[in-house]
Amino acid sequence: MKRCLFLITFLLCCFAGSLYSQEDTVTKVHHLKEVGVVVEKNSDKGQSVPVQVLPYEKLQALPAVQLSDALKFMSGVVVKDYGGVGGLKTVAVRGFGAQHTAVAYDGIAASDCQTGQIDLSRFMLGNTESVSLNSGSDDYIFLPARLFASSSVLNIKTVRPVFEDNKPVNLKAELAGGSFGYISPSLLLENRIAKRKSDGKPLVTSSIYANYLYSKGNYPFTIYDGGAGDSTSSERRTNSDVRAMTGEANIYVHFNTFSELHLKGYFYYSNRGLPGPIIYYTTQNDNRLWDRNGFVQVSYYNYFTPKFAYQVNAKFNDAWQRYLDPHYLNEAGKLDNEYRQQEYYLSNAFWYHPHRLISLSLANDLLYNDMQSNLPDFVEPGRFTSLTSLSAFFDSRHVDVRASVLHTFVYNHAKRGEAAPKVSRFSPSASVVVRPWLSEHFYIRMFYKNIFRLPTFNDLYYRDVGSVNLKPENTHQVDLGVEYHKRFFSQKMNLFVSADGYYNRVDNKIVAIPVRNLFFWSMYNFGKVEIGGVDAQLTYSYQIIEPLAVELSANYSFQHAVDKTDKNSKIYNHQIPYTPRHSGSGVFTVRTKWIDVAYTLIVSGARYSMPQNNEANFMPAYTDHSLLLAHEFDLRKVKLGLKFELLNLANKHYEVIRYYPMQGRSFRARLTLTY
Repeated sequence: MKRCLFLITFLLCCFAGSLYSQEDTVTKVHHLKEVGVVVEKNSDKGQSVPVQVLPYEKLQALPAVQLSDALKFMSGVVVKDYGGVGGLKTVAVRGFGAQHTAVAYDGIAASDCQTGQIDLSRFMLGNTESVSLNSGSDDYIFLPARLFASSSVLNIKTVRPVFEDNKPVNLKAELAGGSFGYISPSLLLENRIAKRKSDGKPLVTSSIYANYLYSKGNYPFTIYDGGAGDSTSSERRTNSDVRAMTGEANIYVHFNTFSELHLKGYFYYSNRGLPGPIIYYTTQNDNRLWDRNGFVQVSYYNYFTPKFAYQVNAKFNDAWQRYLDPHYLNEAGKLDNEYRQQEYYLSNAFWYHPHRLISLSLANDLLYNDMQSNLPDFVEPGRFTSLTSLSAFFDSRHVDVRASVLHTFVYNHAKRGEAAPKVSRFSPSASVVVRPWLSEHFYIRMFYKNIFRLPTFNDLYYRDVGSVNLKPENTHQVDLGVEYHKRFFSQKMNLFVSADGYYNRVDNKIVAIPVRNLFFWSMYNFGKVEIGGVDAQLTYSYQIIEPLAVELSANYSFQHAVDKTDKNSKIYNHQIPYTPRHSGSGVFTVRTKWIDVAYTLIVSGARYSMPQNNEANFMPAYTDHSLLLAHEFDLRKVKLGLKFELLNLANKHYEVIRYYPMQGRSFRARLTLTY
């Protein structure tokens, strides 16, 4: 199977190259018509699904180092943060578990067949151009089928090289440091290798990005005695250190305006302590976790004519993880487990534009995942997946309609023991956006999506927890929203307002909750969960005079996510764990000639740490205030940027996850040199 997938990938790449090497007479037709292909995704029309975007400028105004820091400023998002820079971080959207959110890195989904959850702490923002979150399916239908197979999609776009006319090299060096031993140097080098002879624009460009991160993570916190009520103890977090290295290399071949080849290599390594839960003054823990992940991916697209386009994506991913618990003794001595998983991925997608109002897309993705471990009698599971999506897009002046159907076929096997059954299922989705005749700036949108997620290898095969009979989670999403976007006063003022009400239903929902520490989990199957909520966004900016501008963005979320399995159960109609009913965030920025100032606020309502909503499981609400100061010096060919962040101004020792205290007041400083 592995050899076949590699052979297919090689042949397709050769086929794509041979197509380009031929004399292309079709691309000489009116190029202006082809612009409509790109406008389908980036037009100023309203989106038929809620989309939140954090562009590069907004990311720079946030007190954010890792991707998870930025996501806390999006509505409907719950980031599970276990404290410190090195703590594990996952994201859940609109009451769905983290496994329902696909994380796409430059258009190709990241994967973890073991847990299904992507640890967001490994994605740094130093090489990130934009972050967007789609609730539902993207309006842009010319995508790999895998991006239709999740309830929501988190898109990460890395910085692409842009060169001035006579400048073949770009350089960006950065050094960040802060409280609790935090230090993080990074380097981004971009090179223009060759130009096109036809128009002088770049033909081949490359970029190299490297980042190192170290943090002791020994921040102070306070323990409150739940029994006495007034007894406190000041402690410091132990075993919360992290050392992480990230390396990435990209090669772009810009054949012409409508054809490109992108090759990416990525490597990540981390060695970190796993701080245990703070229970009854137990603060010591010496468990360790090592992660190593590398992948190579290639993407090629070509708009051959104004009516036909093709893209191919391929990826090989290898991930290794080691977990050490020196005090948990078993038959072989201390607990020292290693896991390795691999993925082979190939995607082909076709786009057809038969009429000016209609676009069609057909995509097929093939995946093979396997997993090994040093555990005795490990089942060594494997999974072959075929995803096929057929999508249609109708684009008119006042109404846009998108509809798609996804077919999923999964075949499971295991070298030892019983394997999970195979799966074959169709999943439909549809969305519409209406722009009333009375206003060209006001939109009404609706969408419905049915999708399911298979149990992960841990869900199925993990010792003492997994079960091959575990049912897939089946989800239904319904959304009705409005959006208003307009620019005033000669484009100096920009106003964006949106509000969405939604209803989600999950059958056979699986919830993972840590038991002893961050590596051992317990799986709960709630049977049926209903989620009703509202997401609201406001963005306002005003250029008062040329050097002075103000920006305000705010998000609010209401989520009523409750168990609906059994009316006689003690947890019936109780809010699911770690899901606040009310949450929100805000960013207020003032930009001047001398300095940029940003104030940020994160608010989370009360939550419960366990399925039963009682006083023992109650977690109080919290707020997190931060302040950011930044200035950039223009020194002819070199730009020098300074940034200072004061985090958690109120020194609030809150918990996102029960018994895992977050760090209090701290600071970060950053020096950036750009050439």
